[in-house]
Amino acid sequence: MIKKKQTPILMLLFIWSTTAFASDTTIAFNKIEYTKVFEIAKREHKAVMLYFHFDGCGACLKMEKTAFKDKQVYDFYNSKFINFEINTKKETGIELNRIYNVRLFPSFIFFDNSGKELHKIVGVFTPEDFFKQAKNALYTNKTLSNYKDLYNKGNRDANFLFEYAYMLRDASELDSTVANEYLSSVNPTEFRQEKNIRFIFEFSVHKFKIFIPFQTTAFTFLVKNKVIFYKYFEKDQVNTRIVWILKYAIYKAIDEKDDSTFNTAIEMLKEYDTGVQYIFKEMDGRLTGVIGSKNLVLSSLLAFYDKKGEADKYHKTLIKYISKIWNDATELNNFAWNIYEQEEDRDKIKVAMKCAVRSIELNNNYSNNDTYACLLYKLGDSKKALIQAAKAIELAKKSNEDYSQTKKFVERINCH
Repeated sequence: MIKKKQTPILMLLFIWSTTAFASDTTIAFNKIEYTKVFEIAKREHKAVMLYFHFDGCGACLKMEKTAFKDKQVYDFYNSKFINFEINTKKETGIELNRIYNVRLFPSFIFFDNSGKELHKIVGVFTPEDFFKQAKNALYTNKTLSNYKDLYNKGNRDANFLFEYAYMLRDASELDSTVANEYLSSVNPTEFRQEKNIRFIFEFSVHKFKIFIPFQTTAFTFLVKNKVIFYKYFEKDQVNTRIVWILKYAIYKAIDEKDDSTFNTAIEMLKEYDTGVQYIFKEMDGRLTGVIGSKNLVLSSLLAFYDKKGEADKYHKTLIKYISKIWNDATELNNFAWNIYEQEEDRDKIKVAMKCAVRSIELNNNYSNNDTYACLLYKLGDSKKALIQAAKAIELAKKSNEDYSQTKKFVERINCH
């Protein structure tokens, strides 16, 4: 009788250790070589989920502490996927990420066990959403790869475009084309539907890019019906998005010397020129940007007249502008710094210096002393610039501010 060959116990343990690590507290990531991931997935009849992260990634840590530890989530992911993590700042991870070129974290890419990409999501998700994304990847046709195929084949159905826009958003791949294709496919009378109000608000400005431009049908609807939007979103955030779009239209009109667009946008902007700063808040509540000027119309007019070379109008507006900000240390410093960065005209630099000096008189701090030092240097007075830079650094030390740029500025002067 032929004896059946027995597999050594140690070998069994080794085989077990290279596959799934059972966990009843979180998603279990397989401690195997990447080259074995799809081989094991085929053997165990599972799909693959790759998790891209790095040490110190706050959003990654948030997912690890929340969604990963949800029982519904980890039960599903551990039973249906070979989960594999890629730390993109460590040696092996750096090499692997050259294959996938992931730049935003955390990122999650789902594959079938043959290596075909099914789905991709980027960012922080609630446990419910993270579970839903995985189910979609396995059991439905609502995957990013499938929707890309359908889009490339010409599908422009309104409901399809709506869902596709959100899929692209979740994968951090959305551009303005799909968002506007959806809005163009919808009758403007349907903009009052809640899903469209939310769509217009979220995608009016996306990742600091204007997705719904000035004078489009959707933008006009937003402006004329902003009271409706106030019911769903914070009033200041609705207004912030309107101002963001108006300011972009104004910048573009200035660059193109487009009087008609500039004048139309400026007239609309006057309603929002109330002296407040417009701070942009993302959908997840993060504050990520600010329109610095509190004098939106005058600062825009200054830029427009300067661009067109209309000296008389520029100087008259400049007098009004400086008069209005004369008792605001921050605005004076912002104006002076902008002149430093953008201008070579000595007369304009001298005006900026007066503003910097006035700012220091009102509130002596690191920022305005640094601005004054830079302006002095730009006018050719290196000796005074060094003295002023030293004052700025001392103030920065007292207030525990980063003065590394000023230090480099001083080194640059000394090298000359």
